[in-house]
Amino acid sequence: MAVRADGVQLTSFLVKVASRCNLDCDYCYVYHHADQSWRSMPRLLSPENREAFASQLASYLQHAGIRRCVVVFHGGEPLLMGSTELVAFAAQLRCAVGTHVQLDIGMQTNGLLLTQEALDAFASAAIGISLSLDGPKEANDLHRTSRRGRSSFEQTYQALQLLRSAPDVFAGVIAVIDPRTQPRQLLEFFSEQQVPRLDFLLPDAHHQRPPPGRVEQPYLYEKWLIEAFDLWFDEYPTLQVRTFEALLDAVAGMPSQTDAFGFGDVSLITVETDGSYHDLDVLKVVSQDATRLNGAVTDTPISEVAASPALAAHRALLTKEGLCTSCRSCDVVDVCGGGSVPHRFGLNGFKNPTVYCKEMRALIRHVQARVAESLKLARPVSAAAGYTGDLREFESAETSREAVSALWASATSAQSTGLRSALLWLESSCNEPEGTAVARTLLESPSAIDLLAQQPGAVAWSNAILARDAGRPVSAIDGSALDPDVSYAQWMLAGLQGSPEASPVVHATDVWLRRPFGGAIHFEDQDVLPAALPLLQEALGILDAWRPALVRELRMICHAVQFIRDPAADPDKIVSFSDNAVPGALYVSVMQRGGLIDAYDLADSLLHEYRHQKLYLLERIAPVVEPTTGKVVSPWRQDLRPPSGLFHAIFVFVELRRFWKYVNSLNLDRLNVRAQNQLIDTDTRLREAFQTLAKCPLTGVGRSLAAVLEAAARE
Repeated sequence: MAVRADGVQLTSFLVKVASRCNLDCDYCYVYHHADQSWRSMPRLLSPENREAFASQLASYLQHAGIRRCVVVFHGGEPLLMGSTELVAFAAQLRCAVGTHVQLDIGMQTNGLLLTQEALDAFASAAIGISLSLDGPKEANDLHRTSRRGRSSFEQTYQALQLLRSAPDVFAGVIAVIDPRTQPRQLLEFFSEQQVPRLDFLLPDAHHQRPPPGRVEQPYLYEKWLIEAFDLWFDEYPTLQVRTFEALLDAVAGMPSQTDAFGFGDVSLITVETDGSYHDLDVLKVVSQDATRLNGAVTDTPISEVAASPALAAHRALLTKEGLCTSCRSCDVVDVCGGGSVPHRFGLNGFKNPTVYCKEMRALIRHVQARVAESLKLARPVSAAAGYTGDLREFESAETSREAVSALWASATSAQSTGLRSALLWLESSCNEPEGTAVARTLLESPSAIDLLAQQPGAVAWSNAILARDAGRPVSAIDGSALDPDVSYAQWMLAGLQGSPEASPVVHATDVWLRRPFGGAIHFEDQDVLPAALPLLQEALGILDAWRPALVRELRMICHAVQFIRDPAADPDKIVSFSDNAVPGALYVSVMQRGGLIDAYDLADSLLHEYRHQKLYLLERIAPVVEPTTGKVVSPWRQDLRPPSGLFHAIFVFVELRRFWKYVNSLNLDRLNVRAQNQLIDTDTRLREAFQTLAKCPLTGVGRSLAAVLEAAARE
């Protein structure tokens, strides 16, 4: 990339007036990360270095033709220099640059040393003050304590009250996120305190030092950010949250006012207490001396620093061409801009997505959906808000028990109502006395109907009855007639009177598990059971050893397994399918060229079809795709598919990707190559699928779930 010969234009200068601090915040990038150069720095910026910086600043602004500039007093804790010295330094800088330059001077402080006298002096000197405060006492004291672990809240809170009395000086609050503190608690607190501006910061981290707590809870920050944005967007829109406002600007295509979102340019350098020039201060999280630039205020013009190769390299990282390959091809790159540069660092330098990539992607997609909804570009809220739960929790079996239980209860309740209606029709319209009697017997037992409503065959039968009663044609998948037979009610009653079977019911001779497919599918003979049942148990055992919660969920929502083969398919191909006409039924192959398939292949098929059933449950109340007659390319199919089919495939293969990663970790000789090839193939196809899905007409729920799935596909 070409760089202007005159280098970057510097309009902001972070000046370290003190290198020490009277707090010991455990997340501080100055004292608790890779660069420990503070230990050898002078405690305060000397008068000689202050004078030299003022001179260099004046010369540079005149040379570059800059008419407005920002200087921020920083540390350590800048108030350790004393308010008198800080005010004098501000006056020295303004005198040096002259009246033709608007010099905005600010200070970032923890507030412990702020007094009314000092505040009055800063107000007279037009020095804006930003306060570091993480929230109410229980939030602030998680990290912002003294070296002896003592609370800093009371003193900082007093500073907050002083600043509230001086609105011309009070610039705002910076708070570092700890997901243990609920977003509502923070937004309520800062709203009550009427802070003029709030900036939420993610804990500084990179690929060699992951965000705290995320290894144990992968969705920790993602969930927090989305919940915080929604609360702010819906309930606290008058509270100026710079983080979210910048994101809205970036989503709208406007320049972002923070280096966390969107592309930009280098405009800031740092001056340490020894007078040396440094790059972006947060780069201290990367390595020792990562920020150091050539020269100091006593011997090097700022214009020479602005034209330095180091800043040119930093500048390149803020362009699309300077991003890693995966970032350049990402669908939200124009909003994210690759994320904060320090957060991209890894073994290969900065050629990585930000360590917060999955959080940024999910948040950006969510914000895009919220903005679209607010502009009424998406489905009306009443229609799109059928599911109000956390879609990240829904997607994973380990966190979805409550959500899926509720969806299952809703589905079975509706199925029970449908079955009752079908039996009422049978009782009133059937010409066979025996059929009428059976219907009446079942109707007299609500618990029996509720139990039958969990059986896929009974649901398929009742839906066919109701469709015929409504005058709708009823046919099997192969086009053959599908007449709902009265005798099936007798079969259901007989089944209720027998001994209860375990769930799922395996290869039962239930005609309504098979009739909806006509002759398109071949069902194995019953003599396959002695060999197939142990294989099925082995496959379920494989899944249970991997993720017990997943098998519990499968057993809850999948109540039938049928062994099938597709006569039209390649004899080497292992087939399986699900159909929402028979909700909760899994159709899987167990035979291949006359022999049983591998248990891991059967586990794959069970997992595959269970995921379809899980998504069917969600789609009952919250469709993921807008109504459309269009079709799209699916990487897993040769024929074109409706967008809903592509969405289902993604939902399935994100989970299968996890499964084959697990299989690969087992180091089984017969499956190692298979697992590795499966992962490579799945990753390739998922990338293609997400690119296509991004162009599909998704609902708000669909967009949010797609973001969850895309984040999961990058795990």
